[in-house]
Amino acid sequence: MPDWVIKQQKVRRFLEEKRLEAFVFSLRSSFAWLTDGGESSVDESMQTGAADLVITQNKAYVIAPNNEMDRLLEEVLGDQGYEPVVYSWRGDRLSVLQNLLKDKKAGSDTALSECREMCREVKALRFELLPEERHRMRELGIQAAEIVGQVARQIRPGDSEIKVAGKLKSKMAKAGISVPVILVAFDDRIKKFRHPLPTENKIKKTVMVIVCARRWGLTVALTRLVHFGALPEDLRKRHNMVSSIEAELIGSTLPGTCVKDIFNQACRAYEDAGYPGEWEKHHQGGAIGYDTREYLADPDCEEIVMENQGFAWNPFLEDVKSEDTIITSSKGPELITLDKNWPVKFYEKNSYRIPLAEILII
Repeated sequence: MPDWVIKQQKVRRFLEEKRLEAFVFSLRSSFAWLTDGGESSVDESMQTGAADLVITQNKAYVIAPNNEMDRLLEEVLGDQGYEPVVYSWRGDRLSVLQNLLKDKKAGSDTALSECREMCREVKALRFELLPEERHRMRELGIQAAEIVGQVARQIRPGDSEIKVAGKLKSKMAKAGISVPVILVAFDDRIKKFRHPLPTENKIKKTVMVIVCARRWGLTVALTRLVHFGALPEDLRKRHNMVSSIEAELIGSTLPGTCVKDIFNQACRAYEDAGYPGEWEKHHQGGAIGYDTREYLADPDCEEIVMENQGFAWNPFLEDVKSEDTIITSSKGPELITLDKNWPVKFYEKNSYRIPLAEILII
């Protein structure tokens, strides 16, 4: 059975549970999930796409303007059974939706008049990745990690952060991968800023590259550090500490576990490392999949880890960060953003041997 059939079945069960007659999906991430990786957008700056999908108990509709519908039907939706509802590019999308939903009790993943906004609830339907999604996510993770590794090994003192970011974007694009998040920092900027947008700053000794890579609607996240010359012992020690915290998070991310319990273990790990309260300076990551983070973990997060769910933890300690993407399993976490040519160190956590990226020394 194709994944898109299973997903429509999930939505229809959701409709029944919530006593709804229809649901409107407008977010690009929702469209990608329902269509097995399809893209609805022509404008990367928008969270919503150029088409809406409407699921009822016995129908599936795609609503789009006349200048988009042909591409969507031919190149994206294929035989997935969506009935087209087309309107002029000059027309009013909301009026079209209102007519389709007339007298129906409906939900939506965005704020729409006469619909119940239920984004957080409906997103949970996609947290447990299906086999083909896991396969695509693994492939994306390997590709993204290898491209980051290739670019990182080519960095030289005197290069600018913008130059490095440009090389990453170019190589990713050639592989069909978009980069919704790309952060690059050299030297002092690593410690000063948790989200360092690339600038004309020139490298002297240390590089941090942070990437969220997207393909087929799915996202993986990773961070890598590079140092030129002999690695200072205090820098090595801090990186080992932050990697140990990430290993604590990864090793605890098991199906059935409450996310706040995992988060609070990380808080204790910061304290044990001599950095109490350090977690307050930056989020620590959370679930990942069709958004760069499906939700962020915090001390009060009541979400429960699911089987076959994506997670990306990202502890940060002064001038070092450790971040990779995993898929959860009752057999143990599977790390999917490894580059076989990048040095790793193994950490033993909860009986799991977890390989995490070292600082690359050039």
